[in-house]
Amino acid sequence: MRHYKYFKLLVIILIAGFVNVSYAQSLDDIVAKHITAMGGADKLSKLKSVKISANMEVMNMEMPVTTTIVQDKGFRTETTAQGMTIVQAVNGNTGWMINPMAGQDKATALPEDVVKTMVSQTDLTGLYNYKQKGYTLALEGEQDIAGAKTYKVVMTLKNGIRQENYISKDTFYILKIVATVPMNGQDIKTESLQSDFKQIDGITFPFSSEVTTTAMPGMSMVNKIASVEINPKIDDSIFDMPN
Repeated sequence: MRHYKYFKLLVIILIAGFVNVSYAQSLDDIVAKHITAMGGADKLSKLKSVKISANMEVMNMEMPVTTTIVQDKGFRTETTAQGMTIVQAVNGNTGWMINPMAGQDKATALPEDVVKTMVSQTDLTGLYNYKQKGYTLALEGEQDIAGAKTYKVVMTLKNGIRQENYISKDTFYILKIVATVPMNGQDIKTESLQSDFKQIDGITFPFSSEVTTTAMPGMSMVNKIASVEINPKIDDSIFDMPN
């Protein structure tokens, strides 16, 4: 069941902040153009919550996934497989999971390293306001991704998680994310290739992503978004761990 866990830690896009004097002007330009490509500062500043319905394909199975996020507050996914629903959620600095496929019918606390990673998923606005978020960002050259030229922008979150973002020189969308996260005492490396970008209410989302991870060598997970709700009213209690 590990593939459910690692996919959800990576499906949502997280961009970072900035710190590199020698590349300052170029990096500022890239950030500004990326923010514009994602919908612009005005739209991003008003993005407070999302609800995403998608289908995940893994090991010849298709599983519906619903992800609900409230900015800087909570993150919850519900994945249905073989008639059973797996729930994962974080609320502030705590997290929990219900996994009936592993015989867990009641909520159990998630390990600290998993929560640390999932908490970062509550940031919906990426590079917008990145300095205030306390992220650091460095421009580390350029790279081709499937024939597309990209800027390699490496960011480190406040919790120390490192992520490489490959930003298209043409569209300024993020075409690939490489993240390294601590999990069960070892570093897990994941790659997410993003495509099929579409705007919903003026905000850009990658409607298709393919994820691979060193935790599951030789296996890939494909996520295809079916719908996105912008700023739906969310009851914050859905992030609380049930008794």
